Amino acid sequence: MRYEVHLSSGDGEYMADCPELGLNSRGLSPGNALDRIRDAIRFQIELCPCSTVYEEEIELDVRGL
Repeated sequence: MRYEVHLSSGDGEYMADCPELGLNSRGLSPGNALDRIRDAIRFQIELCPCSTVYEEEIELDVRGL
């Protein structure tokens, strides 16, 4: 599954936004913000707590920075 993510920075932190799912996250580094948005995407698309979406199934198409 591929998701477009917009990465930006401001006020000493980085923001990652996934407009397709209406999700955003913040982190102290670009990698931290992207890890958090990946976790948010995984949580959003899992059907129930017993279903599992593995990290390698989520591909981020990063735009910005």
